[in-house]
Amino acid sequence: MCEKPNNAIYKFEGTIAIPRQSEMIPLNTDNMLLRGMSVRNTDYVQGIVIFTGHDTKVMQNSAHAKYKFSRLEKKINFSMIFIFCLQVFLALIAAVVGSFWIIKYTSNVSDQP
Repeated sequence: MCEKPNNAIYKFEGTIAIPRQSEMIPLNTDNMLLRGMSVRNTDYVQGIVIFTGHDTKVMQNSAHAKYKFSRLEKKINFSMIFIFCLQVFLALIAAVVGSFWIIKYTSNVSDQP
């Protein structure tokens, strides 16, 4: 029995029950080897695997690399946003001016015989 997979490397709580013994043996970080560790100067080791794959504490603690933008990419992104906003602004001005133009000159044309 142990805790669910998490990214806390220095914390682990669990117990193990050996079939021929009635007592539960507590497990903690002193009894645990993380992924990639090696044991030296030891005649033998008995162990069990707690978590595998992406559930290991090391894998859950690793963060994805951030994407870094170059100065050129930042300038291009800013320029594209600026150009888009400028086009929207100009389109709105053109729509308002066009509406006033249509209202002013079409009403005079329809009134003439």
